[in-house]
Amino acid sequence: MRWMIAKNLMTAVLLISLAPVAIATENDVVNLTADRAEVRDLEGISIYRGNVVLTRGDMRITGDLMHVYSDEQRRLDRVEVDGTPATWRQRIPDALPREAEAPRMEYYATGPERLVLKDGGRLWQGDDTVSGEIITHFPDEARTVAEGSETNDDRVRATFYPDNPDDG
Repeated sequence: MRWMIAKNLMTAVLLISLAPVAIATENDVVNLTADRAEVRDLEGISIYRGNVVLTRGDMRITGDLMHVYSDEQRRLDRVEVDGTPATWRQRIPDALPREAEAPRMEYYATGPERLVLKDGGRLWQGDDTVSGEIITHFPDEARTVAEGSETNDDRVRATFYPDNPDDG
């Protein structure tokens, strides 16, 4: 009986501490789910472990371990995520979604908005792909910068297919 009371109390405490998990942004609410979470409101950081999913508007980031940083107004500043692999997906109206995967990635919500894939990543939309050691994607500009590895012969690889006017 004592065990059940302690379990229910811990669940209630966890739910109360997770209440601030929806972080305000300029335009969209950020929602997070994970197996475990630690919220450090005074520091502006939250740490999520196990099957982590962050959604914000048309964007979704997943991974095994995620550090989420917010500013003084509790707006999303940046996200650092590790995964096997970590993934990113952005839905685009009237187009195929943009997707990415890498062992490590960072997402910056401001100054300018960007996604940085680290330790060998891949970014694609449909059949068009770019891979490299470090890839920086600027969603608002639909611009991507890719770098190969300096320590071995891993070069940037890109494959682009022409638009087919018969499609659609």
